[in-house]
Amino acid sequence: MLSIVIPTLQKNKEILYNLIDSLDTDKSVGEILIIDNSLKGIDYISQKVRVITPSENLYVNPSWNLGVKEAKYDIVALFNDDISVSEDFCTNVISKMIPNMGIVGFNSGDYMEVCDKFSEQPQKSIIELEPIKYMDKYFGVAMFFFKSAYAPIPNDMKIVYGDNWLIYNCQNNKRICYRINGQKILHIGSLSSSNPKLKPICKNDSKIYKKLTMTFKKRMMSFENCWDCYKLRLFGLTFKIRKHKEKGVNHDKTGNFCTL
Repeated sequence: MLSIVIPTLQKNKEILYNLIDSLDTDKSVGEILIIDNSLKGIDYISQKVRVITPSENLYVNPSWNLGVKEAKYDIVALFNDDISVSEDFCTNVISKMIPNMGIVGFNSGDYMEVCDKFSEQPQKSIIELEPIKYMDKYFGVAMFFFKSAYAPIPNDMKIVYGDNWLIYNCQNNKRICYRINGQKILHIGSLSSSNPKLKPICKNDSKIYKKLTMTFKKRMMSFENCWDCYKLRLFGLTFKIRKHKEKGVNHDKTGNFCTL
């Protein structure tokens, strides 16, 4: 059994409720924790659904921290509120998981289909987990892990770099992270994060993350294989060599989603 955590601003109730419908019928899902950052309340009725309404918008990363803290089960999944998953998606993923794993998520545009609207649920497919050394921009859309692999995200990091932080800490603790292959997931994308008012918060998140994870030695001299580029750092200067664009991936030119 596992707990699902979904932070939401309820920008699109139909998509959110369709996602909950899919998870509600998944036999391995023991509870669905909705962190209602819209503060509006949710009228979805199910024994599995538990709504947590904070006193103010917590944003994404603090919502993840709260959801993991409140989760009843040893396996937890963090989901966006703007995705569509296949039948028994969670059951199929956790059947491949073992306790010493790191974070398991989507790390490839081959199985993440970005679209404007959903016409149907993805077809159920055979899932395989592949070890990864770096993540791409879609990783935080759907992530699975054992609670023992979760490192609480610093509360000052509100929106982005939470998934980077989790992978960074798993790698430091010799846990191997994995990507989900073989199963398509549909993603509307940026229902909330596209708001230009959030850009200053995201920029501050970036500064905090780099300050916490970039040692002086790494800033002076390091080589890094990121999802969209190779990075070479020499005496404080960063040189990037772009990779070929993956199918279905809209690369972010800032490189903000690279593990630094």
